[in-house]
Amino acid sequence: MSLRHNLTTLPYLVLIILFQLSGEFIHNSLHIPVPGAVIGMLLFFIYLCLTRGSSTNLIDSGSKLLKHLPLLFIPAGVGIITYTHELKTQGIAIIASLTLGTLVAFVLTLLIFKKVNRNDV
Repeated sequence: MSLRHNLTTLPYLVLIILFQLSGEFIHNSLHIPVPGAVIGMLLFFIYLCLTRGSSTNLIDSGSKLLKHLPLLFIPAGVGIITYTHELKTQGIAIIASLTLGTLVAFVLTLLIFKKVNRNDV
């Protein structure tokens, strides 16, 4: 990849990080019981709605981040090793909440997709 391509990616990576930091700032300032990352994603979603979607450079920047996604699982692995005792005592509750949360996310995603797809036709 050329230096020019990397320089066009940089502003969009900064934009994504700014939304993450904005969400964290709002979370810490207003003491909202929603994680800052979720607030940042909501702000980013609003931004995308207001600007009528993403550009090719934004998509390229996101794709570069996704290439390195496995690196983000290292802290989760360390957490599992560190909190083994809590997993032994509360493992069933954790698994149940993760399963239920995943199912709810799938159903909501499906409903949103159907609604958006119906409007496109």
